Amino acid sequence: MKRSILAVCAVVAIGLAGCSADAASDTAHGSKSETTSAKDSAPGTQMPTVKLDGVKTRLVFPDSNPPEGLQKDVIDGGEGRDIEETDFVVANYVGQVWGEESAFDSSFARGKATGFSLQQVIPGWTKGLAGLKPGAKVILSIPADMGYGPSGGNAQAGIGADDTIAFYVEIVDAYGANQAGDPNATLEADLASLPVEITGNLGEPISIAVKEGTPNPTEVTTTVIARGAGPEIGGEGTGVYIQYALSPIDNSKPEVSYGEAGPIRSTIGGGSIFDGLTGIPVGSRVLIMAPASGQAGSGDQPGFAVVVDVLGID
Repeated sequence: MKRSILAVCAVVAIGLAGCSADAASDTAHGSKSETTSAKDSAPGTQMPTVKLDGVKTRLVFPDSNPPEGLQKDVIDGGEGRDIEETDFVVANYVGQVWGEESAFDSSFARGKATGFSLQQVIPGWTKGLAGLKPGAKVILSIPADMGYGPSGGNAQAGIGADDTIAFYVEIVDAYGANQAGDPNATLEADLASLPVEITGNLGEPISIAVKEGTPNPTEVTTTVIARGAGPEIGGEGTGVYIQYALSPIDNSKPEVSYGEAGPIRSTIGGGSIFDGLTGIPVGSRVLIMAPASGQAGSGDQPGFAVVVDVLGID
């Protein structure tokens, strides 16, 4: 069941996600590594600068070797709480191999920020972004052992096994692993009449159990339990960030995202059970009842209930 829900919400960015163990280190980028090795091997002391140019935003490198270890140049520290290593972060970024003019990955070029868990990216991102705040702008220089070195590089991205990589990052928002919806959301549903028992108050992580005798859902239905005061979720193409508690109708394999997988992102109009969140404000708590596959016509297979806390949109 977890795979069926998360599969429609997964976001993988080539410059951030881990590589497979068999990624080739003998990449088209190898010629640069050979050139670098022929230079003075002493670590440099300068960091790249950023040239802000919309979809063409790029880093500009000094004529020197990369500095030693993980380095960060904080341009703007942001505001609010400190980001933790377990947070889910939404950011715009561009990534380049040290000294290269072209980017191997850029959300600026795609025209949309990317959301990801700091537990599911390269260590240089986890360590480099932790301690900053939402709204921060930072340049990271990441050595190979905190990037793609342990995987032998990333052939698809043109990153060699010994390459230092650098990123310019603008943190748009961050959500804690245990973050829930608005504690002051307005209750709209009679909790006693819902088909689920919810353990946990508004604004807190929850778990659920389906009440005995609840019929197997034959279609997807969406019910607002408590309405938040944030902006409304838009239509097709809108990204929505949520936490959830799920249970099959028979309560056989319940699961939660709070404190475990953490927040996830779904795109409205992608055909998932979360498409029914359109028009519901951020901060709300919502009940979704769905057939086994998330689609009508699933036969006698156990359906499931999901209670969702809406954290944000993009």
